[in-house]
Amino acid sequence: MNIFAEVLPGLALTLASSIVLFVLGYASSRRSRPEFLFSFLVFSVLTYLVTSLLRDVQLTLGFSFGLLAVFTILRYRSENIPVREMTFLYSSIMLPFINALFLATRISFLEVALINAGIVIFIMVVDRTILARFGSAQTIFYEKIDLIRSNNTQLLLEDLSERTGLPVKRYIVEEIDFLRDTARLTVYFDESRLGRRGA
Repeated sequence: MNIFAEVLPGLALTLASSIVLFVLGYASSRRSRPEFLFSFLVFSVLTYLVTSLLRDVQLTLGFSFGLLAVFTILRYRSENIPVREMTFLYSSIMLPFINALFLATRISFLEVALINAGIVIFIMVVDRTILARFGSAQTIFYEKIDLIRSNNTQLLLEDLSERTGLPVKRYIVEEIDFLRDTARLTVYFDESRLGRRGA
């Protein structure tokens, strides 16, 4: 196997797709956590190298699913990762698998590049348009439990906005602890309004 002729084109495509998706797409958003950027990029490169170098091994497909199982186990045995970051993590794993098809199935490099571009554009559009409409999320513990009632929605929104300094537009009551008179809330605030405040 000529590594330079067969592996490097896919590696270059994986790097290019990862940089666009994670550096330009993920990291540039207010909702992003920069510490995950390292993991996304490293996962992409290493996953591609492992799957492409094992292309002649008959267990490649089973090995790929095994990797996914290992990552799933790691997900539950380590720090809780938000769903959005978990989706980007799976993207950083699946893109290299797709690029390894260039070696395994001999489909054209242009076709693989178009598939990459379509996936990257789709994820970025969904993240920047559909998800952005709901705003950024933040989990807080709230002690004014009397405002949790449905008839106090506006008062609760105003109090949350005043205390957090964020333009809170909606919330979800995740858990209520009547023993401590506290509630765990996920609040969503408008990123566009926050940007205008900081300008």
